Amino acid sequence: MDSRYKEKIRKLLALSQSDNEHEAEAAKRQAKKLMAKYHINADELDIVTINARPLVRKGTKEYENSLICAIERISGCYAIIRAKRTCGKWGRVIEFTGLERDAELAAYSFDVLLQQVEEARKTFVKKVDRSAKAADLYCEGWMDTATCKLVNVFGRRERPVSVEKNMGKRYPDIKSANIRSVSLGVVFGGGEYLNLGCQDGEHANLNVAAGDQREPQLQIGGVQ
Repeated sequence: MDSRYKEKIRKLLALSQSDNEHEAEAAKRQAKKLMAKYHINADELDIVTINARPLVRKGTKEYENSLICAIERISGCYAIIRAKRTCGKWGRVIEFTGLERDAELAAYSFDVLLQQVEEARKTFVKKVDRSAKAADLYCEGWMDTATCKLVNVFGRRERPVSVEKNMGKRYPDIKSANIRSVSLGVVFGGGEYLNLGCQDGEHANLNVAAGDQREPQLQIGGVQ
């Protein structure tokens, strides 16, 4: 559902609380009309879809899949990977759909952790091993450790029923993806690279304002 309609309905419902009786009644009627026309329930007004940073290539790497799956499991959101062609090049866009705060945190977590693992990868390639397969193994280890700490941002929760119903209506055949693991083959020193990634992943951090307040802040390694 186009977010513009939801936003318009939200504004109309806010206006329906006006002290001006005629204005409030007109806003309420219009909101109900739009909800009926576009088959939007009141619960769905709090559900949004937010895009994370696009990936400028056709496929996703194993450590990126690990990040997407980890966020989906713990955030209360659904994650959908879409192919998108921009400026003649194919890429991937990751959409997180859920309650507004959850979807914002999910997209933000993806963007920030992906940026951090990419920076860590550059350092690994420069100082340890220039091989792409070795770097991928390192990133998998890094992500395994970093994603375990997402609980400090999202807590432990079940996916809200309203989100389940919304996605079921939009995508009747939706089911959890079984993302195929890509074999990296035998990499000399592979275990060492994985362990190094796990160690470095402990330094992942993500500052998030809690609730509507800017303080206190949560960091992915724990509460500050």
